[in-house]
Amino acid sequence: MKAIIFDMDGVLINTEPLHFKCWKALMEEEGKNLTYDIYKLCIGSTREYLIQLLEERFGKLKRDPDELLKKMQQKKKEIVERDGFPFLSGVKEAVSKFKEAGYILAVASSSPTDVIEETLNVLDVRECFRSITSGREVAEPKPAPDIFLRAMEKLGVSPQECLIIEDSTNGGKAAKAAGAKCVWYHNPDSGDQNIPYAELEIGEWNAENVNKLIQIMKEN
Repeated sequence: MKAIIFDMDGVLINTEPLHFKCWKALMEEEGKNLTYDIYKLCIGSTREYLIQLLEERFGKLKRDPDELLKKMQQKKKEIVERDGFPFLSGVKEAVSKFKEAGYILAVASSSPTDVIEETLNVLDVRECFRSITSGREVAEPKPAPDIFLRAMEKLGVSPQECLIIEDSTNGGKAAKAAGAKCVWYHNPDSGDQNIPYAELEIGEWNAENVNKLIQIMKEN
């Protein structure tokens, strides 16, 4: 194995509670009650998919998708400025360790490219990643494999040469459909997720788990 492909939200940063708070507030402005049971269906997929899901559930929304996405970004900025950035402990150390071990690193996230870039810069790990791939670059969102296949294409590696780290059921399905092995970063804040066929389940970025991942890379 040569490459590790990371999902971002819920794996490198703890964003799902933040995103749910933003979308719930936006739906309240629409006169709708967005519950977590509805929201969790889109975890790991794109914002566009969430809007589609919301319209299927609630009917046509008052604001168009572009306006909703802009408002979501504004809400997110306000909350981050007030409450701080949703860091996950140990991420920078883990990413640096994988890089030092000689592995090619990439991010494949359903978030927009500018959001991925900004996040990696805030985490101070952007230089560790050879490439980033946004869900907006491909035709179908997770659980389709498109985003991971595109990330592999950018890196010049095969599915058998990749390990994908995901926190969501949709992401795990996408990794499996792409033909790659997957590690489940089990983040309780990502909601009711499950990747039963993962090579390994971890719950935090510590030295022990980093070494376990490196061992998987060496054995495959």
